[in-house]
Amino acid sequence: MPMQLLLAIVQDEDADTLCKRLNAKGFRVTRISTVGGFLARGNLTILVGVEDEQVEAVLAVIQATCHTRRSYINPTPLGTEPIHLALAAPAMPLEVQIGGATVLTFPVKRFLRVPVKETGETLPPRGEAGPTAAALEGAERMNLVLALVQNDDADPVTQALLGASYRVTRINTAGAFLRRGNVTLLIGVEEAKVDAVLEIIKANCRRREEPSPLETGMPMHSATIFVLDASRLIRV
Repeated sequence: MPMQLLLAIVQDEDADTLCKRLNAKGFRVTRISTVGGFLARGNLTILVGVEDEQVEAVLAVIQATCHTRRSYINPTPLGTEPIHLALAAPAMPLEVQIGGATVLTFPVKRFLRVPVKETGETLPPRGEAGPTAAALEGAERMNLVLALVQNDDADPVTQALLGASYRVTRINTAGAFLRRGNVTLLIGVEEAKVDAVLEIIKANCRRREEPSPLETGMPMHSATIFVLDASRLIRV
C-alpha cells in the first residue's frame, strides 16, 4: 500500500492535544522540539507515517485541533535601536497572527519496522515515479533513510553506520503516547546502498519483549524506518 510521511509544524499550545487525538485514532507519532525562526518561539514538529488513504483523516485531526493565535512583538528589539531612539517614546507593539500548523507530505519509497518484516520492497506513491534530477544527469540516485530507534540502540547503530563510512545526523525525539525518548537518524545514501544501511540498523537494534499498554493497540518496535527519494544531494 502506498504511504506518505507527514511532517507537521504546530504550536506548543496545540501539540499535546494533537498527539493525544492522533494516538486515539491509532496513528503513531514522533515529536521533535523545534523553534520558529520569526518569533523564536518554541513549537513542535510531528512526524506521522500513514497509508495514502489515511492522509485526509490525519489532516482532519490537525485542522480540528490547531488554531491561529494573535501575539504582539516589539518592532524595535531591545539593544538594536540607536541611542537617540532609545530616549524617545517607546514604539507601540505590533500585532501578528501566528499560523495554526504547517504540514508537508512526502511519498515513502520503502517502509519497515524492526523486527517486523518489511511491508514491501518498493512503495511508489502513485504509478511509476519519474526520473530524478540525479538520474537525468547520469549521477547516482540518492535516498534519505529516516530511522526512528530506541534511545539505548542509538549509539550502537550510529557507531556501526559511521564505521561503515555512512554519514549520520542524530535528532533527539520522543514518542507521542508514552513520551519515551527515542532518536531519529537521518542518513543520505546512494540508492544501491540502502539495503546495506537497513541491515546495519536491523543488526544493532535489540528485540524487545516488553509490550505497550494493551489499550493502545500499538505493539512496540525496536525501529521504524522510512526511505524517501532525494532529488539532489549537495555538500557545501
